[in-house]
Amino acid sequence: MDQATPPKTPPPSQAAPSAYDYAASDERPRGAREEELCAKASHFDYLYGASLVALDVASLLADADAFQLQAQPGVRLIGPALVGMTWGATLSGLYLSLPKCSPGLVASQPPEGNVHESWPLAFAIALVSGATAPLIVGVETGTGLVTLQWPVWERSSRLVVAGVGGFVGALLPYLIPPKTRRAAKELENIRAGADARGAWLSYTASF
Repeated sequence: MDQATPPKTPPPSQAAPSAYDYAASDERPRGAREEELCAKASHFDYLYGASLVALDVASLLADADAFQLQAQPGVRLIGPALVGMTWGATLSGLYLSLPKCSPGLVASQPPEGNVHESWPLAFAIALVSGATAPLIVGVETGTGLVTLQWPVWERSSRLVVAGVGGFVGALLPYLIPPKTRRAAKELENIRAGADARGAWLSYTASF
């Protein structure tokens, strides 16, 4: 009597595709984790933005009420440096706090990889921060009885220090990002791993 032949198990390459493979072109969040990350990245991070504004006010008050009253010029220059850094962090941080995801559309990078770089915009915001921070420090310093007694080199140095602080401060939110930025980057990494299909080779040439 012949025994029934057990069904053959297909090799791994012919097995049923996973959920991510099966929904390669789906633009909506895939699974509970992506839905959770997209929900975090779809709303402005008000706590992060409010904290940056509070730091701006605190740095301005500290410069006017503490650092400007110091006897040493080097100590007085700490104030404009803090004002510049908090101002730069505010400009960059508010941008990163903006919504980065929509429940009906989750961006996926093409098979050849993400061709869009984020550093040019970060560099541009840093330049704007460095250019505008001296204006804020100049208005805040004013022409009071205390500041008029400072030498010209110190008044000029306050603007230079504020500009450098604004440029550096604009890069800090990329090291300590808001929740929208963190969730968007994690979602991007998940999509990058899920959408991988074989091997791709590309090259560019500039003349």
